[in-house]
Amino acid sequence: MEENLRIPLSDGKFVYGTLRGPLNNPLIIFVHGFIGDKDEHILFNGARFFAENNISSFRFNLYGEQEDSRQLNECDISNHISDLERVISYFRKDCSEIIVVGHSFGGLITLLSRKQEFDKAVLWEPAGNPKKWLVEDAKYIKELGLYYFDDWGVAYTIGKSMYQQCIDLNTEGISSKFRKPLKIISAGNGMLKDAARKYFEQANQPKEFAIIEGAGHNFNEDGAEEKLFEETLKFIK
Repeated sequence: MEENLRIPLSDGKFVYGTLRGPLNNPLIIFVHGFIGDKDEHILFNGARFFAENNISSFRFNLYGEQEDSRQLNECDISNHISDLERVISYFRKDCSEIIVVGHSFGGLITLLSRKQEFDKAVLWEPAGNPKKWLVEDAKYIKELGLYYFDDWGVAYTIGKSMYQQCIDLNTEGISSKFRKPLKIISAGNGMLKDAARKYFEQANQPKEFAIIEGAGHNFNEDGAEEKLFEETLKFIK
């Protein structure tokens, strides 16, 4: 029922991901958030929920443990976008309908897609301007040539290119340039409600907006992910 795939990128790196379901179904491509991965619960469980509704899925890592995959310190916004577009093009010839579902930073990356070679998009609690939440408290470590953070109880580093692109990125009006049907689902107790609402207000029709009351940013609360999946399914169907 599931197949692990290794998709080549233009620079010799590979994307590692998991395909669930046949390609003659509509296909969801999941995009995880910052320091997330393809098997976090809303993606792992989401793949199973949508398979039960005859919707296949591909969830993949933007960076990973394999030697020939990207590493977080090497990544920036530009290659996140290009890697997503490569994944979409890999499946495009075999799929009649592709829906991109992005969570948090993955939602922002989806909005920034230049080619938009998919049919619809759903953003789960999409991230706002990364200058405010990702790089604001960064400390440059000269010996490493990296920027260091200690936030959300997790310590991590990013490279100079990611740091600079986060500084330079202007998210104002980006959803107004989005050309595909769009649904934005916000977490009622999440930290990104204002960004989600603003994206929705500036987006073009057709568009939908929903709030999962009582849910936090990762939809960890009892029953929250089920409501998230149902809202997503309504838009896809």
